[in-house]
Amino acid sequence: MNDIRFAIVLVTYNRLECLKIALKKYDNQTKPPAYILVIDNASNDGTKEYLDHWMQDKTEKYKKIVIHCEKNTGGSGGFSLGVEKGLKLDCDFLFLADDDAYAEPDMLENLEKGYLSLPEKKISAICTAILNRDRYEIGHRCLAKKDLFMFRLKNIAPQNYQKNYFQVDTLTFVGAAIKKEAASVVGLPKKEYFIWWDDAEYSLRLLKEGAIYCIPSSVMHHDVVYNNTTSWKDYYGTRNWIDMVHAHLPKRFFYFAVFEKYLKKCSFLAIIFRGRNKGHRKMCREAIKDAINLRLGKNEKYLPK
Repeated sequence: MNDIRFAIVLVTYNRLECLKIALKKYDNQTKPPAYILVIDNASNDGTKEYLDHWMQDKTEKYKKIVIHCEKNTGGSGGFSLGVEKGLKLDCDFLFLADDDAYAEPDMLENLEKGYLSLPEKKISAICTAILNRDRYEIGHRCLAKKDLFMFRLKNIAPQNYQKNYFQVDTLTFVGAAIKKEAASVVGLPKKEYFIWWDDAEYSLRLLKEGAIYCIPSSVMHHDVVYNNTTSWKDYYGTRNWIDMVHAHLPKRFFYFAVFEKYLKKCSFLAIIFRGRNKGHRKMCREAIKDAINLRLGKNEKYLPK
């Protein structure tokens, strides 16, 4: 495989200006992708009209595909649909990213070079480094750690990004190139998660089909500002983490995950150390209950404004 065919799978929702930048970055790649597949998650900010115009602007570099969803299925639903459609394309890797992730001009070229240099050939996925304001976002590439009861994801230390490559256990869907052969075996990302932990859960499945490597010379820039304020997203983060542990680990880890989430998000400790109000604690209790009862999918009470 000396000429790798990448299919970009880009999920977007109401971030038109970000989308324009992201598409331009892929258009300027030193190694063009074979496809750019855009999943528009029912945007209502002019994204649909822009993408319809973008489709009419023909290019010989790659094939353009746009899918307009009738409703917002969240990042999880968007990537699940993107992988489903991508599996039908003539490509080797499905490259997954959000609309606020911007590729360096040589991102795909370096990703290909890095992949071809890897000593291990039973590989399920490769991924880029991620920079945010010139600092590595180390939380996107992790190692899975287990002790007697606790399962956790440990960030890769920054010094690893000075290497030609390093192995990881989980990646996020920001600069993640999933080998088509592996995706065809493990199936689709869990659309029922709506947002959060769909990529970690998918990584745990991918590990059964081969190793996951990060290629630090291949770089994506992530245009996002983080904050620790109370968010509706915590419902999905709490619920989906417990579901992921339940799906992939022995029951003792599941029981501990329920206990840990309750302690951190619903008990008096959530008030003292995290300043969580009554409404937030109630939301997290509902998330835990839904995880225990395997109630997934979009919860209409907890959605973006």
